[in-house]
Parts: sequence; C-alpha cells; structure tokens
Amino acid sequence: MSLVEDDRTHQGTAVASPLWDHRFPDVVLGPVATADLMLGLAGVLPHGQVLGAALSERAAEGTRGAPRSIAVKLPSAEAVEAAVVAGGVVLRDEEHTPLAALEHAQPVPGSPLVLRGIPRRLRARESGIAARTSIDFDDPALRHRHLLLLERPPTAEDVRRLRSWAVIAPAPVVLVPEHSDGRAWVPTRLLLRLAQDLVTEIGASAADIRTVPLEPHDPFSDTALVDRIAQRLEASSVRSLSDAAPPETAPQWAQAHAALVEGRTSAPLPDLTPATESVLRAWLPPRSERGVALMFSGLSGSGKSTLARDVAAWVNARSRRTVTLLDGDRVRQMLSAGLGFDQASRELNVRRIGYVAAEIARHGGIAICSPIAPFATTREEVRHMVEQAGDFVLVHVSTPLEECERRDLKGLYAQARQGLIPEFTGISSPYDVPVDADVCVDTSTLSREEAAQLVIDHLTRGGWVEGALP
Repeated sequence: MSLVEDDRTHQGTAVASPLWDHRFPDVVLGPVATADLMLGLAGVLPHGQVLGAALSERAAEGTRGAPRSIAVKLPSAEAVEAAVVAGGVVLRDEEHTPLAALEHAQPVPGSPLVLRGIPRRLRARESGIAARTSIDFDDPALRHRHLLLLERPPTAEDVRRLRSWAVIAPAPVVLVPEHSDGRAWVPTRLLLRLAQDLVTEIGASAADIRTVPLEPHDPFSDTALVDRIAQRLEASSVRSLSDAAPPETAPQWAQAHAALVEGRTSAPLPDLTPATESVLRAWLPPRSERGVALMFSGLSGSGKSTLARDVAAWVNARSRRTVTLLDGDRVRQMLSAGLGFDQASRELNVRRIGYVAAEIARHGGIAICSPIAPFATTREEVRHMVEQAGDFVLVHVSTPLEECERRDLKGLYAQARQGLIPEFTGISSPYDVPVDADVCVDTSTLSREEAAQLVIDHLTRGGWVEGALP
C-alpha cells in the first residue's frame, strides 16, 4: 500500500507504487510537508510536529541536533493500522525519492489519523529547487554567525541599511527559502542571484549563501521556524527581509512588486536598485511581452469556441503576439484521447489544457482555450499553474442555459434530457458560475462582433496586446 499526500490538506489517498522497504507502506509528501521533513531530520522541528501543519506553542522549546519525533497525517484509520502493524512508513518527496523511514510508529492519542515516530534518513533529496546550495545544519563553519533571511528582493533602502549592518556582520550566512511556488513569491533561482548581488553591494564578501527548506505555513509558524533555525545554528543575530519585515521597507517592496506585476510601464522603479530591477524585469517583463492564457468557460453551446476563434484571429491579424488556440474538440482528439466524460475525466482534461497553456505562457505566447471547465476548483488549479509562468484571464461566457439548449447544434441537450448522456453540465451535473471572471460575455444579447470586442478591449486595456499594427 502507498499513501500520496495531498499538497493542500496534507492528507493521503491509497495508490500503488514500489516500496523502499517491504515492511513499510509509502507516504508521498507534498511540498510543505517535504520541507518540514528536511527540517525535522536536522532537528529543527518541535518534538512531535505534524509535517505540513501549523506549529503550536511548544515551538518555543529549544532545539538540538539529533532528529526528534515527527508525525504525519494519514488518510484513514485503516492506513494508520497498517503502518502500526508494519512498524512505520517510508516518507517520499514529490519525485518519489525515499527520504526517510518513520520508525517505531504509533498513532497519536486523540488524533487517530496522525502517526508519530522517529525519522531515519534514507537518501538525500534530489528534487529540491537548489539542492546543491542547501544548508548543512551540522557544518561547523555556519555556526555562531550572523544570519540574513532573504525572503524577498531587497529595496534600495534595505541595501543602505544592510551596509551599516555588514560593518558588524562582514561574514553573514544568507539563507534563501526554497519555495515551491514561483509566482506567489519570487523564485528561489532569482533570490539566489539577488543574494549574490546583495553581498557585493553591502561589502559582505565573506558571506555564505545557502538555501533552506522553508515553505509558508502561517505568520506564527513561519516566525517560529526562523527562530528555531537560528537556535539550531546558534546564530549571533538574525535579520529578515520578508513581506512584513522590516516594517519600514516592506511597503516599498510591496509597491515595487505591484508595479512589476501590473507591467504597464518600463519607467525606472525608484524603490529598487538598478541591478535588482534588471533581474526582476527579466522575470516579470511588461505585459506586452508576457505570456498569458485566456480561458473561455461556459455551458455547451454558449459560444465559447466561436468567441475564442474570433479573438485569436484578431490578435493574429493585428499584433505581433504568438497565439495558440486550444480548441476543446481538438484537444479531446489529441491531448485527451481515451478520457471519458465522468467528472474525474473532465477535470483531468481541463488540467491538461491548463498545463499546455502554462507552458505556452512560460515562453511568452498567448494561449486561448475554450473548455466548459464547470468546476471552480479545477479552474483555480489552472490559474495557479499559469500564474507560475505568466498571466491568466478568465472569460465567463454567461449565455443562459435556455439559449444554449435552444441552439443545441449537436443534439447533446436532447440526449441529456433523455438520460442518454450522464453527468451533462447544466442538466445532470452542476456548473460553478465563476465569481472571479475578468470578463463576462452573454452571446444571447450581443452580436458576434460585440462579444469579441469586449474581450479584445480587456486585452488592450490590460496591456497584453498593444493594438493594431502600423
């Protein structure tokens, strides 16, 4: 038996996979729990900490070098019982690398789905964003040093203040968190580049730059983890550049970041040094050069495909942007051949479309897709995928059911009414009306040209398309 942990809930579902140890079932951890496991193996986590969960008040306890007991939440009482009978579980990362065995495992009283045990390291992590620069908490050269946690890019004022700090801390250890999400936070690879520039600018030439497996939990837990890392390294002092700290310069970064995301101008940003701005503008170019995915979502027969084709044709004819049209029927034939029309298959089809759209956006193109995409959770997953690479625009084609059914060019509604097509959106399966749509278009009240113009106007006003070619 193998257990795959869900990235959001830190729980698991049973799947089949090879076992590292024939005695133990597997648990595949999400990114937050994987980062916690690495800290647990280094003796940073509090005793009995559940991987991926918020830290409790016992986070104030002192740290020590040896790995302490940790816990993991399993999906069912049966899974816990199987692990107890076996004596433990194997903890794997998202690439199924066996990182540790949780031995002498027992359920936690009062929490029947939580399994606690002693972790034993099996293999080094291979899937980390920056595995070669990852911190070794047992390296004596990193102890009794000043720490700088670089969670965000430094502002010009940060650089000025850190120059004074570097007088007393000429050889700091600069820690860069390994975040799995490169859009909610600046990617690790860019922070490493900015860290190199920063130590040069402040005159800390003897600095050591390391990555540390830190994923966000909640404000209290995040602060507690940083404190425990500092205790583990017996740091002389700790400075942190984060979205909230220091309070004097964090708002400057927030303003600069908002301007970069907005991407409407290339005017210099006074809150950033020229070197930092250059790195970040390569990451977040102006919207006219940035990849974007347009998703047209609506009921069958609402006019999604026609609208998507018209917008794609306009952009192709009147701008220099590269456009890829991911038509629903064509995707079904090529990308999703073999999938059924049950809910799980439909959700997987939308995820596949989202993955391709994200890759197109990653390379600066415009992806236009028109699936029904009836479920809000799946649309949110696609938004999350795309926004790690570019921008996402959701167009709700809000044509009423009665009009869609009246059109019924393929006869699908008639068959659904007769019970011949199960789980048909709008009849026997729900459609979650988007509450986060950027544009709403009702093709029953607008002409074909007017409907397309609404979307085109949004793209031109937003700066993704600059308008007609000369």
